[in-house]
Amino acid sequence: MGILAAGSSAGTAFGVVLGVGLTILALIAYWRLFVKIGLPGWMGIVPFVNVYMIYKARGSRSPVLWLILTLIPCISIIAYWFVANDTAEIFGKHIGWKLLLFFIPGISHLVLAFGSAEVDRAHVAPGVGVNAGVR
Repeated sequence: MGILAAGSSAGTAFGVVLGVGLTILALIAYWRLFVKIGLPGWMGIVPFVNVYMIYKARGSRSPVLWLILTLIPCISIIAYWFVANDTAEIFGKHIGWKLLLFFIPGISHLVLAFGSAEVDRAHVAPGVGVNAGVR
C-alpha cells in the first residue's frame, strides 16, 4: 500500500508541475501576442481583459456584448470561436489557424507569438494597437 501511495503522489506532483508549466507558457504566448498587436502585454494575461481587447482590436463585434456572452454556458462556445476567429484574422490567417486557435489554444498561440506571423493592419480596428494613430 505504501509503494502505491508514493507512486500516486509522484504522478500527482508531475501533473501539477506540467500544468503549471503549460500555463506559464500560455501566459507568455498571450503576452507576446498582445505586444505584436501593439497593446500592452499585461492585457493578454488578465482574464476577461484579453477577450475584450481581442474583440476591440478586431473591431467587427461589440466587445462588451461578446465578453458577456463568453460567460454564458453553451453560448460561450460560439463566443470563443469568434475570439479564435478574430485572433487569426488579426494575424491574416485563415480557417486552418482559426481551427487550431479554437481547439488547441495554448500551443497555437505560442506558434503565433514566437513565429514569423505579423499583424495584418487591415484587420485591426482604427485607433487600437498598431493602428493607434489611425482614425
